[in-house]
Amino acid sequence: MLGTQDRPPVHLLGFSKGGFAALNLLTRHPGNFAIASVWDASLLSDRPPHPQLVEVAGSIARLDEYDVRHNLRRHARALQGPRRIALGGIGTLEADWTAGRQLLETLGIPHDAYRDAPADHRWDTAWLAPAIRHLLALEADFLPGARAREE
Repeated sequence: MLGTQDRPPVHLLGFSKGGFAALNLLTRHPGNFAIASVWDASLLSDRPPHPQLVEVAGSIARLDEYDVRHNLRRHARALQGPRRIALGGIGTLEADWTAGRQLLETLGIPHDAYRDAPADHRWDTAWLAPAIRHLLALEADFLPGARAREE
């Protein structure tokens, strides 16, 4: 379905490693996904990747294909224009949030950087409402007629 022209826009939403996955999908395939709102997404700083992620990928080289920073640089031009990324969170991954925001600014990729979600990095629903609010704001900017649907 993602390869067809007649399909609804696909929005991505994620927390922590799920936020990494959402950013990864958007940055690797900017033509297939419209927007992403993430909270406390991992792997945006220059620290070594978590061993669990290397194990899942199979090797460091394979994980490099999914390096969000690399893919942001590679597809920066496609991600310029309307804001397509909402980067939120301050939990235990503040260094990732800061590094991700700096990289987006350096590459000239418009984004929404927010910190109006809870500070605890734990899975519960507290991060979800702010992430969805920012996702809807991105949609309103990115998609013609989105404001009319929202009303």
